[in-house]
Amino acid sequence: MSWCSGGIHPFLAHINSPPRVCDVPGTEESVKKLASANLLELFKIADDLLADRDFFFDHFTAPDAHFFWCQRRARQFELDLSKLSHCSAHFERMLQRPSVQKLLAFEKSVQGDFAKAA
Repeated sequence: MSWCSGGIHPFLAHINSPPRVCDVPGTEESVKKLASANLLELFKIADDLLADRDFFFDHFTAPDAHFFWCQRRARQFELDLSKLSHCSAHFERMLQRPSVQKLLAFEKSVQGDFAKAA
């Protein structure tokens, strides 16, 4: 959990809001590029950890849920994780979990409610 929150999440935040990292004009793309490179290194570590495993431990745990969120956010930022087959398999397994499907359906309904209100 700490690795996701303290290692991966900050780089996702850098991609989401580069000016919070460096407000010098013209540095936005550089911040995103550096954050993406760091993220790929971290996701490669996760990919190695997930080799021949369904989850990080011998069963589903909270770190799997947090890592799913990290992967989902990275994909929303169009970070190419396609070469990380174990991470991709983990992501697909998570998408099959009823709790994740329920959460994603709820998220979609909330987004729909916001769109209607706007």
